[in-house]
Amino acid sequence: MADAALVTGGNSGIGFVCARELARAGWHVLIASRNREASDAAVRAIARSGAKAEVEALDLDLASKASVRGVVGEVVARRLPLRALVCNAGLQFNSGPVLSADGYEMTFAVNHLGHFLLTNLLFAELERNAPARIVIVASGVHDPKLATGMPKPAIADLETLAATGGATRGAFDGRLAYVNSKLCNVWFSYELARRVGARAVTVNGWEPGLVPASGLARDYPPLLRFIWDRILPFVTGALNPFLPSLSTLGRSGRALARMVTDPELAKTTGKYFPSHTRWKEGGSSELSYDGERQRALWDASVRMSGLQPGESPL
Repeated sequence: MADAALVTGGNSGIGFVCARELARAGWHVLIASRNREASDAAVRAIARSGAKAEVEALDLDLASKASVRGVVGEVVARRLPLRALVCNAGLQFNSGPVLSADGYEMTFAVNHLGHFLLTNLLFAELERNAPARIVIVASGVHDPKLATGMPKPAIADLETLAATGGATRGAFDGRLAYVNSKLCNVWFSYELARRVGARAVTVNGWEPGLVPASGLARDYPPLLRFIWDRILPFVTGALNPFLPSLSTLGRSGRALARMVTDPELAKTTGKYFPSHTRWKEGGSSELSYDGERQRALWDASVRMSGLQPGESPL
């Protein structure tokens, strides 16, 4: 039986390319997404593109704790040889706040909290099939020293973050909510790696760069969405040699798959791989290394996600 990899958001964008590359390399790929129609289409497309193992779709809504638990139950019951988890799915809102069914701001709920619960509930399966790898997709926007055109991260307290995306006064700022969620991704990856310790499961953060047509613009105003999806993709390839952080879907998706397949990374853990280094090990923001904030986010996430004692070895 082929080794299995679960890729959240694997039905489109970077996640689709990653899932396709893993399938071509002989992995049994589980595409986990809330859009079953798009996931089924992705499965068919990957199967036609030279997949060497099975590709399946799973219904996963990361904004729902019940949905996350349902998917975990299905994977565990089937005793699949799960050896990779790629926490890739992400979204950004133009207006809001939109709240999840569990009452949390949707950007935080999907980009961080759902992945936190999914990872913890699947960790025992990953360890059972070790050596295994966990990859958490972050973003360079979490680093205020990088010229990203996005707001600087601002997390006053975790309760406000979970309720509003970080806005403490005034109108909802979807860009700030996204930036804050991506800082949470990096905090989570470092704290997870620390807790995993010497176990044979590696944990690394990874950043795709600025990738037009990745799907993040679906809630943008029409003009910006047109530029992001229809114009920028045509110039990205030509600009990449000069601007490493501006990347194509194909280039970023293949680099993400490499985090799972490259034998040179078999024992690499607790690291960060940014696009501006062309996905060689690099540094994240100064704030991302704050161990106290990492632990505080973990503790708050345990409570918010409803993770119970004994459900995770971590």
